[in-house]
Amino acid sequence: MASFLVEPMNPEHITRVAELEKICFGNQWTPTHFGRELENPRCHYFVIQNKEKLLGYIGYWQILEEAHITSVAIQPEHRKHYLAQRLLCRMLEDCLEKGVQWITLEVKATNFPAQKLYEKFGFTVKGRRKNYYQAEKQDALIMWTENIGDENYRALLHKLKAEIPVLH
Repeated sequence: MASFLVEPMNPEHITRVAELEKICFGNQWTPTHFGRELENPRCHYFVIQNKEKLLGYIGYWQILEEAHITSVAIQPEHRKHYLAQRLLCRMLEDCLEKGVQWITLEVKATNFPAQKLYEKFGFTVKGRRKNYYQAEKQDALIMWTENIGDENYRALLHKLKAEIPVLH
């Protein structure tokens, strides 16, 4: 397998990120939406790619010491290759550098693989939003981490990062 590069999203990535968004989630976000996100100093996005194509992205909003993950998307044919874990590790490291203490997200109540991934990273369900995903008429689970600056969480992150296979 090819090596992967995780880097901050820049304007050159927008078209490919919007294409991936459409594949994974429909027409929710356009290139214009992503362009606005990049202009907002509270918004932070990372992409993962190999030499051939953009394989995924993750985005979060930072508000003081909290971060809200807005989206995680991986090309369907590249799922189960630890790409989402690589993105989460990079995002969490960025959050730690920026003084974030807690992270939250919403995930479809029926998306068990994503829930399992988030649980692995220390997220727990703290609530439910009824019909949050209106197009599919699905509830969202609200998940939160404990304080990511805590020594125990940093140890977990270090362990999870070390467990990601090195793929060449």
